[in-house]
Amino acid sequence: MTLTSNTPLKDSQDTPLHRVLWGKKQILVNDQEPLLPQLERAGVFVEYQCREGYCSSCSLKLIRGHVMYPSEPLAWVQSGYLLACCAIVKSDIEIAFLS
Repeated sequence: MTLTSNTPLKDSQDTPLHRVLWGKKQILVNDQEPLLPQLERAGVFVEYQCREGYCSSCSLKLIRGHVMYPSEPLAWVQSGYLLACCAIVKSDIEIAFLS
């Protein structure tokens, strides 16, 4: 089987997977949990404090793609940014880390 960019990726439980790109790196994530723990399991360090959408410490630039929040974060989320601790990835996304 050949995978193309239009082929939906799924894990072993048939959960859709999405690509997260930053620079030349990529990981696959699902939409069953927030982005932050999935980045951590992949060995990607993201600064955080509250892990609940209060502080904005885990804010990342969202270059393209879509995320959603199961409940609206209390921290203000600037347009073009996401909060990794509570954002659920809903499509392939490209992000940039803030320096």
